Amino acid sequence: MKKNNIIFDDDFPSTFTNDPAVKKLPPNRLRKHSVTVRLNEVELSKVNQFRGQLSRSCWLRSSALQQLPPSVPEINKEAWQELTDSLQKLNDLTSFLLRRGEDAQPLSQEVSTLKLKLSHVRDALLTLEK
Repeated sequence: MKKNNIIFDDDFPSTFTNDPAVKKLPPNRLRKHSVTVRLNEVELSKVNQFRGQLSRSCWLRSSALQQLPPSVPEINKEAWQELTDSLQKLNDLTSFLLRRGEDAQPLSQEVSTLKLKLSHVRDALLTLEK
């Protein structure tokens, strides 16, 4: 019986094995090109300020490819975190309901609707300043 792994696929290397053949990235995923950037002191301090825990190169790559994580205004951070926690609890509830089977189907649909609405509220916090 073939075991399907929905988390990992063949495009990504596995850290759970010592087999060197499995750890190789496909050629189109390898980062083999280097770009050098020169910054003055002010620019470097801005990069350092915005990058947080990311390395400079990772932050610059993400920024250039418009893949930066969302920036939550300071006033909304507490609400953002509480909504994130609530969404995680709803994910746990959804998993539980899925294991219950057909009997929990109507409730599972209601939980999915609630998750979607909470996600919209959380996304709105990215732009609300007051």
